Amino acid sequence: KSLIANLDVEALILRLGDCMRDDKLFMNEDLTLKDLADELSITVHQLSQILNERLSTNFNNFVNQYRISESKMLLVNEPERSVISIAYAVGFNTKSSFYYAFSRFTGTTPQDYRREHC
Repeated sequence: KSLIANLDVEALILRLGDCMRDDKLFMNEDLTLKDLADELSITVHQLSQILNERLSTNFNNFVNQYRISESKMLLVNEPERSVISIAYAVGFNTKSSFYYAFSRFTGTTPQDYRREHC
């Protein structure tokens, strides 16, 4: 049974993007599905269904794509800044989770990405 049938899903997806891009909610290392759902005034189950069915992703991948995108920009624009400092700044709480997500989304390491783009 659909939990999103009576929602304006397109408007929610736009608001979700605004929350991530403009408000940079992804930078909160403690961000949860509930936090994001509360921000949109919907239930966690509704948000999960939107992410899964409409955006073909799950919460962790959704958040991490924003974190990795921001980290790529910081790696290039702040070459003097340490990789681990950037990892923490964009919301990762361990070096290993950052490296794993970065290589999964980009196919390279943060250092190699920086070398190729600076």
